[in-house]
Amino acid sequence: MLPCIALLFVAIAGIAAEPAGRPFVGATFTSNKIVIVDRDGKVEWEQDAPACMDVWSMPNGNILYSSRAKGIIEVTRDKKIVFQFKTDGETYTCQRLPNGRTLIGDNKNGRLIEVDADGKIQREIKLQTAAKEHGMIRTARWLPNDHFLVSQREDNIVREYDAAGKVVWEHKVGGPMTALRLANGNTLIAGASGDVIEVGSDGKEAWSFKTKDYPMGVKGKAYGLQRLANGNTVIVCQGTVLEVTPEKKVVWSTKVPNLMGVQLLDEKGDVTKGEIIR
Repeated sequence: MLPCIALLFVAIAGIAAEPAGRPFVGATFTSNKIVIVDRDGKVEWEQDAPACMDVWSMPNGNILYSSRAKGIIEVTRDKKIVFQFKTDGETYTCQRLPNGRTLIGDNKNGRLIEVDADGKIQREIKLQTAAKEHGMIRTARWLPNDHFLVSQREDNIVREYDAAGKVVWEHKVGGPMTALRLANGNTLIAGASGDVIEVGSDGKEAWSFKTKDYPMGVKGKAYGLQRLANGNTVIVCQGTVLEVTPEKKVVWSTKVPNLMGVQLLDEKGDVTKGEIIR
């Protein structure tokens, strides 16, 4: 029997039976587990991960994740640790970069760092912040122009920094948890209110999925985000994963208690092919 993380597949009225959902790897913050979940909402694999929030499936099948207590860890599917880096304070976000380094949010020191495979810091980007350690960085994402998009929760702002640490764009929003730069140049933001908004470079709202749009029984902080090649958006709201169309129709929904971050997988457990931004 799998260790007990209570799972409930949520069927939304009016949704076709197929597809039931999508497989994904997820971080369950207060359940302290990284889980791989199949399309029917069943846990197929799990890893102990205290206060985990950000998670990625690597091309080689390994899992990279952030643990507030343990730092940034990469494990194989047989649970062997192959990379670990611990900051001297809280950390919630990570991302493996094309150059092989790992981007890490260092909340205590108000900075982003790039760490190589040997655990040496190769670059530092200082952030403009008035927040305390716990409420500072929620997620940070490297952009192809070598800029960084940072959700600064207590500062109530999403900022884009260049490689020198200069702010080149920002958008004020309450309690941002995750922000993504889309192919059209817009920015998709999930917030502590539960709202997800897409804004242009001028800050004007281009699309949204707000608390009033969620199915009955789904509410809380919006955290995980992915924009799919088909135009749909995957949202994690306080433990429920939903895929929604641009017209705000819910395609599927799966509940995993305390879920925060996700990455969609294919039926073989690999990263889904095609354009996924997260």
